[in-house]
Amino acid sequence: MVVTTSSSHQPLSKVSSTNERFNTHKPCLWQPEFVIDNLPPWLYTDNEPPSSLIECQAKISAVEYTIKDIELQIEIGELELRTGSSRHQTNFDYEKWKTQALRAKQTHYYLLNAYKYWMIKNSSQKVDTAEKLRKLIELLVEDPADFIQRAALLLD
Repeated sequence: MVVTTSSSHQPLSKVSSTNERFNTHKPCLWQPEFVIDNLPPWLYTDNEPPSSLIECQAKISAVEYTIKDIELQIEIGELELRTGSSRHQTNFDYEKWKTQALRAKQTHYYLLNAYKYWMIKNSSQKVDTAEKLRKLIELLVEDPADFIQRAALLLD
């Protein structure tokens, strides 16, 4: 069965500040720099942000498979309706169900968009070369036994 959300789908860009955007009783769970203005506010109040790049990749994978499953359910429903073996009594009932399935698909695309945005923002940040240089100089001064391993970590 396809799950849908019944929350408002007002884009975030209609309201100016982050606090005003989330004018619900629920707090925004995401940091402002990871909020996409044109996605609905409920996305950021009802879904936890990823805590790591690995978790984000896993969430992206799960959402992609959910979207594929929704598409498969719609395709199966259309074939069942054509063959007369549908659980829907009428074409109208099927179309109502299909509308819900498409809304669920839209919701998962919103999530996919948010997760990919979060991942890009977290994996494409500029390298702080000044900080890396400072740490490398400290390593040279300390001259630890594991210098090569520690220096290699700085280069990653």
